[in-house]
This record gives sequence, C-alpha cells and structure tokens, in this order.
Amino acid sequence: MRILFKQILIQDSRSSFYGKKVDLLASNGQWVEIAPQIQAEADLVISNSDLQWFPSVVDLRVHNTLPGGEHKEDWTSLQSAAWKGGVLDFLLLPTGDPVPQQPEAIEYIAEKLAGSGVNCYPVAPLTIGNKAENFSDLMDLHQAGASWFSHGAGSLQDTDLMLKCLQYLQPLAAKVISRPDVKGLSLFGQIHEGLQSTLLGLKGIPVLAETMHVKRDLDLLAYVMEHSFGLANPDFSLHFSCISTAESVRLISDAQKAGLPVTADVAIYSLIFTEDAVSDFDTMKKVNPPLRTEADRSALWQGLKEGTIMAVVSDHHPVEVESKELEFDQAAFGTIGLETLALTFIDEAKRQGLANIDKYLSHGAAAFLGIQLPELKVGETMKGFILAPDSHVYTSKDIVSKSKNSIFIGSTLQHRLVGVFNGLTYTYGQ
Repeated sequence: MRILFKQILIQDSRSSFYGKKVDLLASNGQWVEIAPQIQAEADLVISNSDLQWFPSVVDLRVHNTLPGGEHKEDWTSLQSAAWKGGVLDFLLLPTGDPVPQQPEAIEYIAEKLAGSGVNCYPVAPLTIGNKAENFSDLMDLHQAGASWFSHGAGSLQDTDLMLKCLQYLQPLAAKVISRPDVKGLSLFGQIHEGLQSTLLGLKGIPVLAETMHVKRDLDLLAYVMEHSFGLANPDFSLHFSCISTAESVRLISDAQKAGLPVTADVAIYSLIFTEDAVSDFDTMKKVNPPLRTEADRSALWQGLKEGTIMAVVSDHHPVEVESKELEFDQAAFGTIGLETLALTFIDEAKRQGLANIDKYLSHGAAAFLGIQLPELKVGETMKGFILAPDSHVYTSKDIVSKSKNSIFIGSTLQHRLVGVFNGLTYTYGQ
C-alpha cells in the first residue's frame, strides 16, 4: 500500500521539515520519500488544501471503567475514541471495579489493544483496592511492566502511606502520580470556590484544597530524596496530574528549580474554560478539578510556555447520561476527552501563541512513558494524524465513545481530524 501526501504542512517540531509544506510518500506503513515535490504512483493520493501533519497524541490520563463499567466504555469503544482523536498511546488509571492490581492484570491490560493501532499503558494502584489500607505488591507490579503508580484517580490522603510509597519506589524507574486534593477541604464541593459559587449558592472547592496537597507531596519528596543515600533511580519522579491553579504552577516550578524530580500535566478543560462556564448550571462542565479563574487559566498557559507543565491530558472520564441529567449538586463529575484533546488544544494553543504545540500533545508525554514516537524521516514508521480546517459546532452525534458527557458539546471547533495513521493501520476521510 502506497500513500502520497501532497503539499502538507509539517507540524512535527523534531523534523527538519517543520513548518514547511512538502510531499510525503509512504509504502507499507513507512516513509520512503520526503521532498518538495514527488511524482510517483500511489494507491491513495491525499491532496486537499491546507492539511497539516502532526505526530500522534500521547495522553497521560484516561479513566478505566473496566471491569464493571462496560455500559460507560468498553475496550472497543475506548479504542475507537482514542483512534478518532489521534491518541495512539495512553495511560490507563487503576479505576476499574474490581481494581486491576495483580501482575497478571497489568500484563493483560498492556496487551489488550495490541494490534489495534492504539497502545495502552496500565497504571498500577499504590494500595490494594485503592482503599489506602494496605500496600499493593509494588515490586511485583513493577516487574510485570507497571512503571506508573497512583491512588486510583486521586491521591493518598494518609501522609505516612504516601511517604512510604515514595520511599519504596524511589530506587526504581517508577513514576508516582498524584491528583492533588485535600479531601477534607473539597468535601461536598461542586465548583471553584469564588464568585460563581457565591452567586449560584453552591459549595465551593477552594484553591487551598489543591495547593496544600501539592506542598505536602513536595515536602515528602524532598525528604525522600534527601534520605535516599544516593540510591534514588534517575528515572524516579513524582508527577502531579491535572493541576488547576496558579499557586500550584509556582510551587512546582520552584521545586523543579531546586532539583526535585517532579513533573506536572494539565487537563485540557482547565486551559479552555473558567468558572464562568458553569453559570447556567451546565452539568457537562462539572469536572474535578473544577474550572478555576481566568488568572489561573493564564498561569497554566504560562506554565506550559515555561516548561513547568510538560503535557496536556484529556482526563477522559466516561459517565452515563443518567448521572449527568440531574440537579447540579447531584450530578457526577467528569468529561470524556480522547476525541477532542488534539482539536481543542491546537486551536487554543495557536491563539495563545504557544510554539511547538506537538511537544505538549506528544513528545513530553512520550518521554514520561519512556517511549519515543517515530520521527518524520525516510525509513521510519508513519505514525500521526492529519488536521484539516473546518469550522463546526461539536455535537453528541460526533462522539464515538459510549458515554456522551463531553464538556465541549456546543463549542465551535476550527478543525477536523480527517486521517489517522499508524504503520499499516490507517483511516482517512471517514
């Protein structure tokens, strides 16, 4: 199978053709020629105007609904949603019921989507059943292939447990993922504690709930590294997921400058929306962490530009319709996002003047996973997606996920993702 791309704008910042329009020729899933002009026979010629080539997306935060939540998302719909969004590698949180916590379960998940064009990387639980009572078999899980550990979709509230997890894992090439939130401060909270929570009469989730937890975990990390006796693995780190406040950005930046092995990501919805989006009680915009202020949103973008935040994530969280069509304070938190992560981030990143957009969608997260995406050069595997200009209003009919709880329903998107390619597996114009 030979595919010829005509005059496509290259948006892979690692490529020597970055920012240029070139012709690309692929044969049997590999690039065989890249030049200003190519005249060659091909089974498929892609020559629509204003097309852009991006490397595939790597998503570091996808909620697992399996087993037990097949009505929200199953393996087939999860793969379809990821593929449609150009997300060909993603981290899957240990949020199934029961929690996948045996080495065999980790190996099973890692192989479940093999051959589909999409790769799944399972996160292992820090404690058995995510109950924060007893440690899981951290060493056995690591040997089974788990290099990432979290407390379900959240973070350990028990300080002693968190300290010991960091101590046990710091000699390994392991990442401990924390979604910072002091439960005692966010309990029963619905939206950001601020103007809108006051106007709407909803209990707020204060900034302090996040920043106090960030401070605690950074203090624990500093203690562990100071008492590691030189045994800390160079690939060990603490990762904060879905930070949402300006103060979190500052704290993490200071820790990085001090030499602590700490990284962070941000959810796409925190980069697009603010607390004002919930003024009409739209439950689709009920997410956790909550939508914050414009000052927080601006600080998150600045954190990306300065390198404090290394990746943007979907926080893909399928929720059945019955859990969203309720009064706001009774509705479930969460939004799906695999299908819209690239589209929404690229549009807003251009408005924000962010350079090297692919760094935050692809390469930063790939480095976190310990993988390297194929480069756009002769001999490498064709792995990426094509973007085409097409202003349209996003609706539930566009969604292939089983759950339709997208925060972006009703938003106007400026592009469509018209082709996804991974070696011999591809879709175009569908």
